[in-house]
Amino acid sequence: MPMTSRLAHPSELIVAPATVPGSGARAIVRLSGEGLATLLGQLVVPEPPESFTAGGPPRCLATRLHPMLAATWGPLEVDVLWWPGPAGPTGGPLAELQLPASQPLVDAIIAAACSSGARLARGGEFSLRSFLAGRIDLVQAEAVLAVVDARTPDELATALDRMAGGAGRRLHAVREQLLDILADVEAVIDFSDEHAPDHLTSADAAFWQAIDGRLAAAVRSLEEVAAHVDARDAASGDLPRVVLAGRPNIGKSRLFNTLAGRPTALVADEVGTTRDWITAHLEEHDTACLLVDLAGIDRCVAGDSVAAAAIAVAEAEMARADVVVVCRDAIAADAPPDVPPGPVRLDVLTRCDRGSPGAHGSGVLVTSSRTGLGIDDLRRAIFDAVRRLATRGPTATLRMRVGVNAARSAIDAARSAATGSARDEALVAGHLGRAVAAVGVITGREMGEDLLDRIFERHCIGK
Repeated sequence: MPMTSRLAHPSELIVAPATVPGSGARAIVRLSGEGLATLLGQLVVPEPPESFTAGGPPRCLATRLHPMLAATWGPLEVDVLWWPGPAGPTGGPLAELQLPASQPLVDAIIAAACSSGARLARGGEFSLRSFLAGRIDLVQAEAVLAVVDARTPDELATALDRMAGGAGRRLHAVREQLLDILADVEAVIDFSDEHAPDHLTSADAAFWQAIDGRLAAAVRSLEEVAAHVDARDAASGDLPRVVLAGRPNIGKSRLFNTLAGRPTALVADEVGTTRDWITAHLEEHDTACLLVDLAGIDRCVAGDSVAAAAIAVAEAEMARADVVVVCRDAIAADAPPDVPPGPVRLDVLTRCDRGSPGAHGSGVLVTSSRTGLGIDDLRRAIFDAVRRLATRGPTATLRMRVGVNAARSAIDAARSAATGSARDEALVAGHLGRAVAAVGVITGREMGEDLLDRIFERHCIGK
């Protein structure tokens, strides 16, 4: 579905489940759009009946199922969170029905809503409406998806930090700074010298010295935002993932500890010592990645549900990896695990200190964690592979880094054009305009519909 259809009708009635199917205490059905009060009256009966009125603050209402639904499901009590709009999260009426966690009941509520004029929301449509209404910026909107996808406490903390809007607010402030500076420069160009800001002329050194100081402050603010993003990403695992994969008990965990530079993984001779995945942060110059040690993959395991679960986790981690280091024992005839298409593959022989590895083919790295053989070569190969990785999709992190770098480059160009006798005021203004646009792209103030489509189509339905 093209993005233009979403932008053309932002007030249509939409409905979707906001919680995943499965067991739990409560399930949530979310609805939004013009005419929502009338639709709610066909799903639930509030007390008092006029509760779903326009205007007023958001509130929680006690209701019960409408008799048409109660005929099948009984007189269930339903709590409704009601935002009358237009000050609500989506800029219009919004409601959340809090139901018992019964999937057939959720399906029945959604079907009834669709029969009464609503349609099933597309992925990310609620977040898109919040963005279009100015309730959240694009960084926060993408953080919704990051919260859903978070798999570790650090990943969740990073996503929640972005949802709180800290980085977005700071970027908005920088954009306002740049707009103020641009306005002053444009005033110098457009008006006569006696009407220039503070009665300064375009040739006045004090004016341009003040402009340079303000631009330097904007650069510092951008650097602080970039450092904040990099620090959170380094902690969260939003770095390229390099996983060590192979059969059990072939020295993967010892290799992991050697590369990490500390004894993070438990090492033992018993098969299956590693049952989950553990991580370590690797960094070299301007390149960083997350090294992941997986449980050994042995498809001969039978009757061991814990081992089978560990293998399932390992296979899932391989599927989301950027680089897979396929480990084989130098002195055993073990078959390498199947690597899914997509990740870069590096082949490694482990424990080569225990005997001659023999013929191993070209491109295979020979290593020994005990003697250090080949460890530097493997580390170098890992970082080379990470540097060659294709640029990831239009994530908030990527767009933030690209936008910050573009803004800094434009500001540097503006400062150069404003220096010396060859000063060109029009060129300064042009560079500042590019800097404003670069920051606007990060937060969504300046964004094409095609890119918005790519961003929001990745969201879950109901978000």
